[in-house]
Amino acid sequence: MPNPGAERLAVIAGQGDLPLRVAQTARHQGRDVTIFAITGQVDANFGDFDVVDVALGTIGDTRTRIQAAGCGDVVMVGKVKRPSLAQLRPDSHAVKLLARAVGKGDDALLRVIASFFEEVGINMVSADSLMPGQMMPKGLQAGTLDPASKADIDCGRAVLAMLGDSDIGQGVVVQDQRVLAVEAAEGTDAMLARCASLIDAAATPAVFVKCAKHAQDRRLDIPVIGTDTLRAAKAAGIAIIACEAGGVLLSDAPSVLWQEAEQLGLAIIGV
Repeated sequence: MPNPGAERLAVIAGQGDLPLRVAQTARHQGRDVTIFAITGQVDANFGDFDVVDVALGTIGDTRTRIQAAGCGDVVMVGKVKRPSLAQLRPDSHAVKLLARAVGKGDDALLRVIASFFEEVGINMVSADSLMPGQMMPKGLQAGTLDPASKADIDCGRAVLAMLGDSDIGQGVVVQDQRVLAVEAAEGTDAMLARCASLIDAAATPAVFVKCAKHAQDRRLDIPVIGTDTLRAAKAAGIAIIACEAGGVLLSDAPSVLWQEAEQLGLAIIGV
């Protein structure tokens, strides 16, 4: 049953199943939900949800449609493949927002977009606030740790802490306290594939560390791992995944992830 005290939720949906999981969770909590599916990005089946198709660059039209649907809260979730500017075709509102964030990186642009929605009373909410049970728990969840792995995990966390104030990705791969790769604009899966040729199979197990940035606005961008991440890590030759407990969102049910890790022979730990 709808919860009369809760705002209708707009889910601006990108790629993957996470937008669907967020929508289903919100509905289970009694909220009315409308999906705003980004054209050319969405690949989930939203079944009987109300779905509105929106183009990536039409931020003004998207805000208008969210208002028309009666949504007071909005969450942005799912991967978005960055198009070229020619493909983006931004509307007049998007052009102004891009101008305000030019040269400042993706984080700045997302904050500008959040402010644009808030100007008309639409609140940005974080995916983890809707799905608190999907955050990485503390401690070893699957597999076993090599005794030498703690030093590599600590090294990865230190690197990410130093990069925390920069608009850089949230993951790093370490082996024998040597940084093999830092996540940049290519995203997690591409970064993992990029480091595959650098991993020494005869050395201590390679570690993938993922943490939120210092000044992370969780409403706009939150680190996520799922079964696809586990498979990409395994394919790259990584043996251990260490994620910030309470700082990384699980895109699949925790039990599903732990079972997948065991089957792949991976260790997963929340730190």
